[in-house]
Amino acid sequence: MKEIKLDSICYSPGYGDMRGEYHEISLQKSKDGDWIYVSTDREYYREPTITTTYSVSPDAVEQFEEFLEKKRVFSLADRPNSDIFMTDYHPWSWGISYKTTSLGRTRKEYLNIEEYKRYSERDFKLIKELREKFTSMRGEKISEVSKENT
Repeated sequence: MKEIKLDSICYSPGYGDMRGEYHEISLQKSKDGDWIYVSTDREYYREPTITTTYSVSPDAVEQFEEFLEKKRVFSLADRPNSDIFMTDYHPWSWGISYKTTSLGRTRKEYLNIEEYKRYSERDFKLIKELREKFTSMRGEKISEVSKENT
């Protein structure tokens, strides 16, 4: 059986970006090797970018890895492209970097799940569940930094 261990996840919700709007959430390891959840947001290009960092328990990450395997979330990356495209809009996307170990051999892998694919109703339910599980991992706030944009 294949074992999956996360390296990082980057989630960007869909939003209009004509005015410089920006949103991104990531799960990554800190310099100390602890899991952290980092949310970066800007509403308008002249507004400050707010980066908020939260703790994440190792148990929460382990449960999330189990969810990814059990629900076969990675199969969503294999859907065919759609013919839908919008300008002045940043589509939602998931970038997942992980390692798999099978028969004692470890490989680093990356996949992208993005809005401009053909998904079934069942797929959309899984994507909603993915987002809910991902956001529920967020623990206590560690820091919040505001950076002015020029």
